[in-house]
Amino acid sequence: MDGFRHEEKFFISTASARMLQGRLRAALGRDGHAGEDGRYFIRSLYFDDYQQSGLFDKIEGVEKREKYRIRFYDMDDRYIRLELKQKLGSLTRKRSAPLTREQADAILAGDTWPLWDSDDPLLRNFYLKARTRLLRPTVIVDYMREAYVFRDVRITLDSDLHSGQYRTDLFSPEPYTLPVLPGDRLVLEVKYDAFLPAPVRALLEGVTKQRCAVSKYTKCLDILE
Repeated sequence: MDGFRHEEKFFISTASARMLQGRLRAALGRDGHAGEDGRYFIRSLYFDDYQQSGLFDKIEGVEKREKYRIRFYDMDDRYIRLELKQKLGSLTRKRSAPLTREQADAILAGDTWPLWDSDDPLLRNFYLKARTRLLRPTVIVDYMREAYVFRDVRITLDSDLHSGQYRTDLFSPEPYTLPVLPGDRLVLEVKYDAFLPAPVRALLEGVTKQRCAVSKYTKCLDILE
């Protein structure tokens, strides 16, 4: 299945995360987006339709589902992406297309028509879904990420997860958000293609972690209800 990857998610305590960080820093390469402290800030704005299909498809365990989001890093509006996250059972695939600040502002204002003239099929598809499914901005998700790579494997540790309903400027440095997880808990994600290589599996062994089937999107909506 073209482009689909395995994605495993876990809750992990700060104590276990420190143990794992020591192993990962010694054995794997850092993500190229990382700052001096090895981390970077991510803000995502998720879209859902008038039936909240993104939420209820996840709750009901629909095998094939998708979500659109706008994402940017370290509050830098010079690098904005429209992303489509697709799930097929336990597999996941992400597609993305660049957005200018002007395009992002137009989308947030409800004007998706200019995307129809884009050369990028993802932007045109978003326009069609926005028009036919009445997609609208739903929830902001903020967190700090520390990421490591090994061949086709990507391991991320996400901390300080906050969320808020979309009521303010997406590019505001201080939107109204609430903490989603206790301060002593992080989200560990492990993504890979066909199989998890033995050296990486060995790094994860012995680290206390709890398998998590809940997406950040649904977790954030839970605390906002």
